[in-house]
Amino acid sequence: MAVSKPSSLKKNQKILLAEDEAMIRELIATFLSNKGYTVHESENGRQSLEQAMAIGADQISLLITDLVMPVMGGLELASKLRKIQPELRVLYISGYTDDLVVLEGESRTKTAFLRKPFSFETLGQRVESLLAQE
Repeated sequence: MAVSKPSSLKKNQKILLAEDEAMIRELIATFLSNKGYTVHESENGRQSLEQAMAIGADQISLLITDLVMPVMGGLELASKLRKIQPELRVLYISGYTDDLVVLEGESRTKTAFLRKPFSFETLGQRVESLLAQE
């Protein structure tokens, strides 16, 4: 099996990852880094917001966020970031099916949802799909 090399396009794409479960966060960050993305990770929405301000929120290609986290949840984080970057793509992740109801007001074009647990293959496909949208 041939190993694909990261494209130069991916090297320019920054992903902000907000996940309060350390093991899940580390696995996702490692997977995406190995795919060639630059990943900035944090354990809650407030830390992610601070990172986004330090990096430049307009430089973030994709936000991957758990919906339920201490301090600041994923919906509030995405809302605050979209005030700065309205075109921000968001991938919400959650282990709770009830969280789908919370997303009813979200735009379906630049937003996706992954239910935990998910495979790396599914994660990779969802990330590439979101980033490929015009």
